[in-house]
Amino acid sequence: MRTNDIFRKITQSLQFETAQIQALFAASDIDLTDKDVANLLKTDYQPGFEPMPDYILIHFLNNLIDQQRGKKADAEVEVIERHAKISNNDVLKKLRIAYNLHEQHVRDALKLVTIELTKSDLAALFRKPGHVQFKGCDDELVLDFIEGLGLLQQQNKAGS
Repeated sequence: MRTNDIFRKITQSLQFETAQIQALFAASDIDLTDKDVANLLKTDYQPGFEPMPDYILIHFLNNLIDQQRGKKADAEVEVIERHAKISNNDVLKKLRIAYNLHEQHVRDALKLVTIELTKSDLAALFRKPGHVQFKGCDDELVLDFIEGLGLLQQQNKAGS
């Protein structure tokens, strides 16, 4: 999965504005202009498209966790190498942590986009790679989960 596709889906589904996106990146000392953000949100066939390296998406997701849950007081600063890679499973985990989603919340988000997973199928997505029952998350599932998370967040806002 291309990081730009994941980033675009997150920002669209969770309705982030450019200023919010810039603030999340600024937490990692990554300064982006409005044009930089717009270029990251473009698809690869649009002029001005900028490919997003994996480590930049990792920074974005880590800062989203800090924003949603608060920074841990005793946490060490995580150094993210430029060659770091992120998998679809890692994206699921980071979003689950950021929004403090329990198993049922994840299943509810997926149900909103007409995907039903058993408890064991869901648990397999959150296992460590190499575990006997680990299951890799495909591109469609991660994008559908992000869409479902956006719908779930909208429902929660409307309900409160």
